[in-house]
Amino acid sequence: MRIKGHPLWVMFSLVSLLMGLTLAFGFVWAVKDVIQSPGDPVSQEEVREAGARKETRDKLLVSLGDSLTRGTGDREGQGYVTRVKEALQKNNEAVRAVNLAVMGQTSEGLLEQVKLKRVRRVIADARWITLTIGGNDLFRKGAALEEDTEHTQQARIAYRKNLKEILTLIRQENQTAPIFLFGLYHPFGHLKDPRAGDTVVHQWNNTLIQVAGSFDQVVVIPVFDIFQLHPKKYLASDLFHPNHTGYEFFADRLLQAMNGQSPGGVRQ
Repeated sequence: MRIKGHPLWVMFSLVSLLMGLTLAFGFVWAVKDVIQSPGDPVSQEEVREAGARKETRDKLLVSLGDSLTRGTGDREGQGYVTRVKEALQKNNEAVRAVNLAVMGQTSEGLLEQVKLKRVRRVIADARWITLTIGGNDLFRKGAALEEDTEHTQQARIAYRKNLKEILTLIRQENQTAPIFLFGLYHPFGHLKDPRAGDTVVHQWNNTLIQVAGSFDQVVVIPVFDIFQLHPKKYLASDLFHPNHTGYEFFADRLLQAMNGQSPGGVRQ
């Protein structure tokens, strides 16, 4: 049988060839799209971000906590974080600092903060992590401590639990960065008889030390003694937060723990 002078099998062959070429082209295009994914902006952004994170990890100081890490009370607005960053930059100009502290933050608030995805990503990039937390749990609304009441004891139990969870979450994101945890001090040492308050603060510091001791590379920075004998000399006008000189001591002690720098390394 013929159609316009051509055998029928010729027509079938041409149709089969065209279908085969179409299928082959579609397969190759699909494989190319899966392998290369050139139009996926999210993947490209993640690649760029991963490269940047790898490049800067050894240079990032991440600070968490409350108003002490924010530097409240320092007339120059530096606090300890800026001083430490500038000291580190003398050896490596590329050192950066991210301060995530929140004024008035309690351990409960910090626990919720470190659960945030964007915060955990910053923690994962850190070379050093600093932390001040507990003062707002202990000194409710800036009240002086007269005795270790039942309420204070329950607050300490909650603080222990929160601090342990905070450090656990930090370690889940970053297993290698040392964590420098500042101890607590008694800002009301200038009162007539501060001994009862001193005892309570010591109990809280013991709790802090016990929790820190259950984690690798968590270093406690003691500051209680700075304010023990002459508290007004190192407190701001609110008689609660450190002043300019008080934060210099905070920075000095942190640097000593970080790199063995002798006392007075950043004080003018």
